[in-house]
Amino acid sequence: MASLLRFADTDYFLSDKFFEDLESDQPILVDPLWKGTALEKQLLFSNLPQNGNPKSFGLVTSGSTGSPKLVWKQWIEIQNELDVWLSEPEIQSFFQGIKKIEVQVPLCHLYGFLWGYLIPKALDIPIHVGPNPTKIPNKLWITSAPHLQLPATNGLELPERAIVSGMKFPVPLARELRERGKISILEIYGSTETGGMGYRDPLRQNRFLFLKDIQFTFQTLGEENELLVKSPFVSKRYDTFEANTWVTHTLQPNSYYATGDLGENSELGFYLMGRKDRIIKHKGKRVSLDRIESEILGLPLDGIFVCVPVLHESGDTIGLFTNSTTPVDQIYHTLRNELPSSHIPRVIIRQNSIPKLPNGKIDYQIITKLCLDEFSRLKSMEDKGKEFFEINSETTVSAILKSILGYVPKSDQHLIYDCGMDSILFTELFLKLEKKIGAKIPEEDKQTSFFVSLSGIEGYLNEKIYLQ
Repeated sequence: MASLLRFADTDYFLSDKFFEDLESDQPILVDPLWKGTALEKQLLFSNLPQNGNPKSFGLVTSGSTGSPKLVWKQWIEIQNELDVWLSEPEIQSFFQGIKKIEVQVPLCHLYGFLWGYLIPKALDIPIHVGPNPTKIPNKLWITSAPHLQLPATNGLELPERAIVSGMKFPVPLARELRERGKISILEIYGSTETGGMGYRDPLRQNRFLFLKDIQFTFQTLGEENELLVKSPFVSKRYDTFEANTWVTHTLQPNSYYATGDLGENSELGFYLMGRKDRIIKHKGKRVSLDRIESEILGLPLDGIFVCVPVLHESGDTIGLFTNSTTPVDQIYHTLRNELPSSHIPRVIIRQNSIPKLPNGKIDYQIITKLCLDEFSRLKSMEDKGKEFFEINSETTVSAILKSILGYVPKSDQHLIYDCGMDSILFTELFLKLEKKIGAKIPEEDKQTSFFVSLSGIEGYLNEKIYLQ
C-alpha cells in the first residue's frame, strides 16, 4: 500500500473519495490551508511514512513549533470510537429531533471528521458545511467556542444545541449563554492522538465525565498530576518530522498514553487545569495560560488575545499579545474587573497582526520573545526610577504611586480593582508613605477605605499632618 497525500477539503469527504482511498491505499489527510506554505514543501519533498496495517490513514497536525506530526489511525479505532459515542444515552438524546447539522469546523481534523461527518452519516442526518448557517429549525451546530462567541455577543440567533471541542469552554461565555437560555451545549474532551475521552455540559459542569471504555491513571509532576489514558481508540503510532526526516514513535501494547494535560479527578469527574507546558506559577499560584485565554474570549473585547509566559529573574509573570482595537488601558480595566489578580498580565502588547507560523497557527515563540523584551524594558525603567527616586515630606502621593505602578492613576480609581495592586505592592506603598510623613501608619488605619484611591490617601495624609 502506498501513502497518498490528500489535501482533504469538504468535497473530498462528501464525495466519499476518502473511503475509496482507504480501501486501496493509505491516505494522509492534510488541511487545505497548508497549500502553498513551507509545511506543504516539507511534506511534498519528503519520503512519506507508511503503515503496515490495512485500512489505516494519517492525520497531519502541527504543534507550536509548526513542525508536522503525522498521527496514524486504524479504521477499527475510528469504528470503536463511533460505537462508544453512539451508545451513550446522553449523546443519543442530544441528536433526537435534529433535522440538520451545521458543521463549522474543518472535516480534515479528527473532531470535525467524527462529529461533522461520520456520526451524522451513521445517524442519516443531512449536514451543511460552512460558516453561514442555513435558516432551518431544529438545528445542531458542530462548532467551537469562538464560533459561538460572535453571535452570542452580537445578540444573533443561536442554535438549539451545539457540540464544541478544542479548548476549555470560557466561563464568561457560559455565563452569557446561561442568561440567554434556550441552548444546550455538549463539550467533547480529547485530542487527535487519544480520540474522544469524555464530555460535559459547560453551562453547568466544571468537570468532564470519562467515556466508559476509557481507563486512566495519573503521574505526579511537581505540584500537579498529568492524565494518562488507555482506550480502544488511542493511536498506537505517530511520526514527527525532525531534521528533514520522519521519526516513528510507537505506543507499547497495553500501555498508557501521556496526554500532557494536568488536572485532578473525583467522583464528580475530571477537572482539566490545562496543558503542562502552558502552566506557570504567578503571584504564588499555579495558573493555566490556556484558561486565561478562554476567560478573555468570553469578555466584551474585540480581537485575538494570546497569553504567554514571561520567565524572568524577577519571577515568572504573564504576557498578553493582541490585535484588539481597544486601547491598552481599557483592556487592563476590563481584565481587572473580570479576572482574579493571579490572571492579570504584567505586559500587554498591541499590534495590528498576530505572528503566525507557516501552517497558519499562532507563533507562540515570537510572541513570547516580544513580551519578554517589553517586560525587560519596563523592568529596567522601573528599576532606574526606583534607584533615583528619593522620598521626603515634599514627595507627592501621585509620584509615589507612579513609582509603584509605572503610571499615575486617576484620583478616584480603586487601587485593587482598577490598578491591580497586590499585597506586595501595597506593602511597598505603606513603606513609602511612612517615609513621606516620617511616622508609622497604624495597622487599624491601613484597614480603612482611605487607602483604596489616590484621593483617599491624600485626604488621610492631610488629616494626619493637620493632627500632628
